[in-house]
Amino acid sequence: MRCPVEEKILGVVPNFKKSKSWGRWDTYSLVVTDQSFIFAMMTSQMVKDAAAEAQKSGKESGKGFFARWGDQIKSGFTLYKKYYNMPAEAILDENKDNFQLLIANISRVTIRKKTGDENQSDTTEIKIEAVSGKQEYFIDGSSKEMIGLFEAVLGDRLDVKKGIFGLG
Repeated sequence: MRCPVEEKILGVVPNFKKSKSWGRWDTYSLVVTDQSFIFAMMTSQMVKDAAAEAQKSGKESGKGFFARWGDQIKSGFTLYKKYYNMPAEAILDENKDNFQLLIANISRVTIRKKTGDENQSDTTEIKIEAVSGKQEYFIDGSSKEMIGLFEAVLGDRLDVKKGIFGLG
């Protein structure tokens, strides 16, 4: 269900991952608006297109091989920034796998830091409980910005487990 009123984009959480089977995952950019969470799927084609555009742009501006190569690598990590300048409807329409959770339908979000061992890095687990059911995501490392963003839209429906940034 989409909101009929124009949504204000408050922030974007890149590399928001949902586990699949065999150690694979789907990666989203989580676009947080004043009314919803929009999950924008990051496809391999999008990353390829961004790299090709970076290569073309670098060539046109006279950059050397290594500068263009660096731009191509960075392009996949900055892809999420485009959502700051897109209307919510356009983000939802960008990919058939994009979807939206209305803030009003979210009953609780729990954030828990998971410390890895020497073979695995730290991650942050995000569990979302909504009318549509429970969903579990993770991000690599941790993000104070994400917690601040979630606090702004969820208020007391956000549960930050002890030990994350001294919160909880």
